[in-house]
Amino acid sequence: MRRLSPLLAIEAAALALWLGLAGWLLLSEDTAGELRPIDPAALQAGPAAETWFGIYFQDQKVGYAVQSESPTADGGRLLRSRSAFEVAAFGEIKRIVTASDALVDPQGQVSRFDFFMESDPVRILARGEVQDDQIIMELVQAGELQTLTLPIDERPQIQMSVSAWIADREQDLAMGQVFELPYFDPVTMATQTMRLEIEDVELVGSEEAYWVQRSVGDIETRFLITPSGKVLREESALGFAMVAETREQAETMPTGVEPVNIIALSAVQLTGGQLHQPRRTRVLSLVVHGVEAEKLRDEPPLQRIVGDTVTVTTPLLVELPADLPKAETDPALQPWLGSTLFMPLDHPDIQDKARDVIGDVRTRREAVQVLVDWVYGYLIKAPTMGVPNALEILQVGQGDCNEHTALFVALARAQGIPSRVAAGLVYSDSIGDDGAFYYHAWPEVYFGPEAGWVPVDPTFGQFPADATHVKVVEGDLDRQVEIMGVMGRLSFELVEAR
Repeated sequence: MRRLSPLLAIEAAALALWLGLAGWLLLSEDTAGELRPIDPAALQAGPAAETWFGIYFQDQKVGYAVQSESPTADGGRLLRSRSAFEVAAFGEIKRIVTASDALVDPQGQVSRFDFFMESDPVRILARGEVQDDQIIMELVQAGELQTLTLPIDERPQIQMSVSAWIADREQDLAMGQVFELPYFDPVTMATQTMRLEIEDVELVGSEEAYWVQRSVGDIETRFLITPSGKVLREESALGFAMVAETREQAETMPTGVEPVNIIALSAVQLTGGQLHQPRRTRVLSLVVHGVEAEKLRDEPPLQRIVGDTVTVTTPLLVELPADLPKAETDPALQPWLGSTLFMPLDHPDIQDKARDVIGDVRTRREAVQVLVDWVYGYLIKAPTMGVPNALEILQVGQGDCNEHTALFVALARAQGIPSRVAAGLVYSDSIGDDGAFYYHAWPEVYFGPEAGWVPVDPTFGQFPADATHVKVVEGDLDRQVEIMGVMGRLSFELVEAR
């Protein structure tokens, strides 16, 4: 059975962030909620100005996109974006289709947006409305409609509205100018601050265009934009680029070439030696290059950062408490026992499956072992581009490390076992010609104050997980995307492995 390790959900989220998804939603009447859909036919008051793009990864064309802007009857704007691209993962071709609509009012504020992303078998549909003190979101996954209300201090921009926001400030643009604005990401449901800095000016034909550095936390992209708001090029740290082209150029795809292998090209190289039995490694020390070692998690005793070196130590199974009750009673651990938007613990299918798999087991150690074995055996190992939803994963029965992790955490929490999602890197010698680290996700389970949070890996069928699991972040997707801050920069040098 093939074992998967890359963190495809993060790569999908990275693509979504970079492509500027805010979405487009076609909901049937039986799944639609209370929010009003955007109706382009009713809103459009003038012709759309379209820009076509070729999508490239490290200079190889992988897809195309089109973006447009139309005036609306009330003096606002309707922004639209569509894209389609293909990448390879473990010998499988994954086609990702996205679509986006956003309505901007006459004051330049985003009022409504819709969201759609599909990569078989995953489909994400969402709709949002921005009010003065909250954002109301409706999300459809696994055939279920969920509604979420997010409080906000001020009305944010979203990725696809940034170019219109810049166009409204055409007279204020100058080298070195810095703008900070509230920002909402519909993919991760997170509200943050976006920083825009004009770092260079380039002459395009007879018109000046500005290179703008965009930063959200540690995630950086840059784009070339005219003062009128037309984007000519956009680049991400992952090696992706969108280049303005004619429609014919954009839609023309190369023939006779292998699709880009996004997994192999995202490898984090290891120098100083190879790991010959990575799944049996219990202690691993690595020198961190390319980023500050503090970008990784310092969580003694299992992961320590000393200077520029990270050391990971994993316990033996027999070292974990054998008599710890399965269900947790400490109220301080409630944050790791509750539902999230993508882990609906109250759904009867989740509750029934958790009882079916774990129900009669009394101790936490035994329950975790049973659950690791079940998730490992139940899910077909297949690369997946999308945001993992535990209910959908249970229904579809396939996925990569993200799906294994989300399903494990949801079922564990449903039985009162404190669990959380960790993301980082894991070593594999089965993907390329040489061993390397790849982006990965895995669960952690709390085993009391002495043992603490112990990594497990249902993707590999491991309990505990081996010491090649180097943790960078923890939490839901809004935290996991922080790993993008080290992508393309990080490398390791082997110090010790045993």
